[in-house]
Amino acid sequence: MRAFFKDEAPKIAKQVVAAKTRIGKAELSRDELDAVELIVAELDFHGWSILTGEVDDWLEEIVKDGGYAALAQVGIDVKAEEGAAGVVNRYAVDYAKERGAEMVGMRYNELGDLVENPRAEWAITESTRDMLRGLIADAMESGASNQTLANSIEDSYAFSKDRAMVIARTETQMASNGGALTGYKASGVVASKQWVTAEDDQVEEECIANSEAGPGKDGVLGLDEDYPSGDDAPPAHPNCRCVIVPVIETEGA
Repeated sequence: MRAFFKDEAPKIAKQVVAAKTRIGKAELSRDELDAVELIVAELDFHGWSILTGEVDDWLEEIVKDGGYAALAQVGIDVKAEEGAAGVVNRYAVDYAKERGAEMVGMRYNELGDLVENPRAEWAITESTRDMLRGLIADAMESGASNQTLANSIEDSYAFSKDRAMVIARTETQMASNGGALTGYKASGVVASKQWVTAEDDQVEEECIANSEAGPGKDGVLGLDEDYPSGDDAPPAHPNCRCVIVPVIETEGA
């Protein structure tokens, strides 16, 4: 991911500079904002679709690991219970393909072709656009040179090693917890799920709300229910460290 960002930074910077040059210096605050939005909207991220092939295998393995661990957690032998393992395996393949495309704002259509997905959630292309807005606005307001703007983009957090690590950690969490949830559903013995936080001062408010959701206000919901954040399992935000754990109803409970 870091190598990819390093290669893409000058390409995106070149696009921004070209668009800014074409639009020119805006004179009014409203004009400046409109110009920034136009530049950001015109950015071409189609080259980022290469990531869909590079991350698929990685995501698939993480989902499987999460699903197998979940099955083992509730006492199911993956080798003996091929049906449950098969559910996890099929989900892993589908998840990896869909999420790999979604990450870069794409989706597969009925013909199996990659096309734009304007409603993609957690798309790194959209978060990149958001990060570039401020840099472009500052450059237009200050009258910075094109080279200064290009350098700012290439050196920005949007294309940094730190961001690459955040994306990797967050995607790992998402795939692992998605696999775990699928494993719980396939097990046939898990009645519900519980959202568990890291229980320290770094936990975000939305995660605390999730951990206090449900009838018992203990983060326990049905396997198919969504938490207040809109998620069926962690993460609720980048760098989220929460997990879900199974709730098994015992006889007579």
